[in-house]
Amino acid sequence: MDKKYTIDDFLDKQAWQLLFNQMPIGAMLRNLGSLTELGVLRADAGDNLRRVEAVLNNKEHLRKGRIHPIDVLQALKTYESGGRLGRSQKTWNPVPRIVDILETAVELSFEVVEPTGKVFMHAVDVSGSMSSLVADMGLSCCEIATTMALVTAKAEKNYTIRGFATDFRNLDITAKDSFNSAVRKASNQNFGGTDASVAYDWMIKHKFKADVVCFWTDSESWAGYKHPSQALAEYRKKVNRNVKAVYVTLAPYRISLVDPNDPLSWDLAGFDPNTPRVIQMLATGEL
Repeated sequence: MDKKYTIDDFLDKQAWQLLFNQMPIGAMLRNLGSLTELGVLRADAGDNLRRVEAVLNNKEHLRKGRIHPIDVLQALKTYESGGRLGRSQKTWNPVPRIVDILETAVELSFEVVEPTGKVFMHAVDVSGSMSSLVADMGLSCCEIATTMALVTAKAEKNYTIRGFATDFRNLDITAKDSFNSAVRKASNQNFGGTDASVAYDWMIKHKFKADVVCFWTDSESWAGYKHPSQALAEYRKKVNRNVKAVYVTLAPYRISLVDPNDPLSWDLAGFDPNTPRVIQMLATGEL
């Protein structure tokens, strides 16, 4: 049933229309639901829909606004849910054209991330529990991990993306993948327990010299015969003593994968929109 608007709603709509006319890209992404709920964005509001498209489907706007693919994915998932995901107290009926615009914006956003020039190894936990959602984001652990790996594939010249469980397998994710195809490749894998140390074993065997190793897991990742910090020490001794290691635990658990005395290893518990920037700054030495 269509919403019945009151005079207060009408005044709110006028105010939001004025805000919308000057709204920058970040604010627009955050307020698509509210704009729809108030009727500023409707299937028949052609001028407003054209402005959304002109802003969100423009690479220069995405670049200047420093919009990361994670930001757009979260906006897409929240908007599609009609208010069931995220922290909004409002509900709305999603406008199909807005969904289409957001889906296009997801793919465009991968093309505007600035490269670091570093060699990355992304080690993605591919256990079945990675399908669980990260609180308040509307994205699964697998979707976040795969997105971050795909960003590297699109931005950097030198990288490897593999999945870890009880062994370390090629996920065949490359710069040619879309978000959807990359997630399919990662989610179709599930081969046993969760042993992060196998990533270092593989890199030692193949003498893969990474500048940054990023681990993505939903919780505890120690099912092997040695702790990941021990495997990292061995890798540094045999391949690259200056490698940096970042462990992102998307569903924080009590066990750390990091040696607390190691200045080149970091545990990031949980995930928020600032995490991609933090990883980039760690990679380049800004932090």
